[in-house]
Amino acid sequence: MLEGFADDILYLKILVVSFLSALIVKRLPNRDLIAGSLGFALVAIVCRWHLLYSLTIIVANLAFINVVPTKKLPLVSFCATFAYLAFFRCAHLIGLPKPYPHANAVQLLVTLRCIGLCFEVADAKNAKKDDSEKRRNIEVPNTMQAFLYLYNFAGLFTGPYYSYQLHSDMVAGKNLTRIPFWHEVIPRLFLLFLFLPLLLFVSSMFPLAYMHTDAFFENHSFLFRLMYMSPVFVFLRMRVYCAWMLSESACIANGIGAYPAESRPAPGAGPTDLDAYNRTKDDATEWSYEAIKNLDIGQVEMSDGFRSGMRAWNRSVQYWLATYVYKRSPKAARMPLTMLVSAFWHGIHPGYYLSFLTIPLCTYAEDLIFSVFPKGTDGRRNKTFQVVWWFIRMRGFEYMAMGFLLLSFESTWRYWSSIYFCCHVVAILAIIFALVMKQVVRR
Repeated sequence: MLEGFADDILYLKILVVSFLSALIVKRLPNRDLIAGSLGFALVAIVCRWHLLYSLTIIVANLAFINVVPTKKLPLVSFCATFAYLAFFRCAHLIGLPKPYPHANAVQLLVTLRCIGLCFEVADAKNAKKDDSEKRRNIEVPNTMQAFLYLYNFAGLFTGPYYSYQLHSDMVAGKNLTRIPFWHEVIPRLFLLFLFLPLLLFVSSMFPLAYMHTDAFFENHSFLFRLMYMSPVFVFLRMRVYCAWMLSESACIANGIGAYPAESRPAPGAGPTDLDAYNRTKDDATEWSYEAIKNLDIGQVEMSDGFRSGMRAWNRSVQYWLATYVYKRSPKAARMPLTMLVSAFWHGIHPGYYLSFLTIPLCTYAEDLIFSVFPKGTDGRRNKTFQVVWWFIRMRGFEYMAMGFLLLSFESTWRYWSSIYFCCHVVAILAIIFALVMKQVVRR
C-alpha cells in the first residue's frame, strides 16, 4: 500500500524530526545557531551533494548584500536568484544529475528567503536614510546571522515562508518558553491523523498513474473520466494538508510567528498594528500564530468563490508575491508579472502554465456572475445560487489541479480534451449568461 510513497515518507520523517527538534531548540540559548545548523545538516543528509545547489545561491546572495549598492540590491537578487532557479531546473539537460525532489523543495524555499532577505535589507537601509517609521524594519544581519536564517530548519523543506523579521523576532524572543502553543499544535496534529488514512485510501483506490495510461481513456466513459478528478484532487489536498499541518506545527513549536493577538498579525507579515505590538509584546495575555498559518482549510473547502478559495491556499507565498512582486511592479504589469513569477516559481512543467492560464478566465466569470447575483442586506447571496456556485468552484479547482498533477502538456491536454474542456466551457457560458443578464437588467 505504501509503494510509490518513498519520497512522501521521507518528507514525513523530515517533518517529524523538525517538529520534535523545535520543541527543544526553542528552550536553548543561541537558538538561531542551532536552528540554522540543524537545517544545514538536514539538507546535507537528505540531499547529499545536491546541497551545493542551495548553498551556491545562498553564498551568492550573501555576497550581494555586502557588495551590491542598496538601490540595486533587490533587483540584482531577484534576477540572479530566479536565473539560477532556471539553471537548477535545467541542469540535467547539460549532463548534470537531475536534482532530488527534496533538493527542489529546499531550492523553492531558499529562493523566497534569499530574495525576501535582500528586499528587507534594502528597505531597512533606505528607512534609516529617510527616517521612516511607517513600518517595522529589520536590523541588518551580519553574514552569519543571514546564513542561519536562510538554512533555518523550520519550514525549509515544505514552507511556510517566513521573513527574516519573523525569524529574528523568534531569536530575540524573551518569553518564548512561556507563550502557550499546544492549543494551536494539537488541532493540527488531530487533522494530520484524520487526513493520513484518507490520503492512503484515495491514492490506492484512485491512483494518479492510471490517468497516464491508454486504458483510462479507452475503457471508461466520459462520466467516469470526469468524476475521476474528484478523488485525485482529494489526494492532492490531503497530501498538502498533512505536510503543512506538521510543518506549521514545527514553526509554532519553535516560536516562529508568535505575536500578541491585539497586534493583528497577518500571514507572512507579522503584526499589522505596530502600536499594539509595541505596547503588548512583552506582556500579552493572548497570543496568535496567524503570521505562520499557511492554510485556511475551512476557506479552501467551503469559501464562496475561486478568489476566496485561492487566497486561503499557501498564504505565506501569496504574501511574498504581493509584497515583493505585485506592489513593486509597474501598475500596468502587476497582475501578469505576478502570475508569471508564481508560475515559474512553482516549476517549468507545461501543465502548471495551462492551469495558471485558466485562472483568469474563471475569476473573470466569477466576478461577472457575482455582479448578477449580489449579496443581500445580510451580506450573503441566495443559498441555492451559492450551493450551485460552490459545486462549480470545486469542479473548477479539480480541473485546474490536473495540470499540477499530470504535469506535461500532452497528458494535461489529453485529459482535458477527454472531458471536453468542461471548465473552460462552463466559464465561457457563465460569462455569456452574466453579460446577457446585465443587458436585460439595464433595459
